[in-house]
Formats: sequence, structure tokens, C-alpha cells
Amino acid sequence: MVTSALPEEGKSATLCNLAVTLAQAGKTVLIVDSDFRRPTQHKIFKIRNINGLTNYLTSEMELKALVKETGIPKLYLINVGPVPPNPAELLGSEKMGNLIESLKQWFDFILFDSPPVLTVSDAMVLGPKIDGIILVVWGGKTAKDALKQAKERLDMLKVKCLGVVINNLNIQEHDYYHMHHHYHYYGEGKGGEKTT
Repeated sequence: MVTSALPEEGKSATLCNLAVTLAQAGKTVLIVDSDFRRPTQHKIFKIRNINGLTNYLTSEMELKALVKETGIPKLYLINVGPVPPNPAELLGSEKMGNLIESLKQWFDFILFDSPPVLTVSDAMVLGPKIDGIILVVWGGKTAKDALKQAKERLDMLKVKCLGVVINNLNIQEHDYYHMHHHYHYYGEGKGGEKTT
């Protein structure tokens, strides 16, 4: 599952890029858009947002109608469908757990686009059903406290954090700071004389 601490941190784009990269490496990949509140993946792949996850979880829809081709070889999508009144309840349902187990038989990777951890409980409900989470952070914007709270919530549910992706990090600024700090730290001797 790919999520973030807060909204607007680039989780959906990060997930999409990861999915395309894996598919291009020859893996069979499925994106499941489970962000019921702000679905994005169907827009990225220009697929109509009909017959989606909501429809499957609330009716007798067949699995074949749920999984859509994206136009990229080996990459498939399950879109959200209509926004339900009870997203967390649907994601935590037994039917959702059974769906995940069924899909594991057909795909090398299943990537869930999930709502931010600190805004709603959806990611937390889905967390125990998946193998791990990738946390997306916006460089220079995401507060350390928000990141710490998100990690604490994941740890509380014993959800494995597979790693962190930092978006929009200004490498030049970071390098300048590092070089500047390095010069001041190592650039002066004990008596104030310059050293090299």
C-alpha cells in the first residue's frame, strides 16, 4: 500500500510511477485505487470510473468486470467506482479480504492507493490485510511531527513500513547545506586557524 501522512504529498503519482516501472520490468502489476474519498488512478489512466471496487464490494459483480486494462502491457487497474458512504467499513470487510487473497494468485504485485494516514482511518483498516506500506513524504513540506504520528499509527497496528519515498526534494539546496555545514565544522582548527 502506498500512502502519506497528509494530503497533497504525491502518493498517487508515486504509486503510478512504481507500477509502470514494475510492469516494464516484466512483472504483472495491479493498481487498486482504494482512496474512496479522492480517487485519482482512473484519471491518470483515462478509464471511466464505473464498475469499480465499491460496486464489487456491495453487489454480486464478477471479478472479470472489475479488473481493467490500462493500455500498458502487464499493468491493470481496479478503479474506485461510486463514492460510498462507508469507505472504512467496506475496506475492512471480509469480502475485501477475500478479494485480496484471490488477486494474489494472478498478480506479481498489487499496489493499493490509499488515503493519507492522519486524515481518515481507511489506510489503518486496510493495513492488516496487506504485506506492507510505502510512506510518501513531500520534501521540505511534510512536518516531522506528522511523519512521526503516521509511523506511530502504523506501528500500533503492526503494519510493516517497507520504506519512505521523498518527493520534491531540492537536491541542490541539500548539497549546499551539507557543504556549508561541512566547511564550518571541519574548516577551523582549535585555535581558530584555517585547516584543509
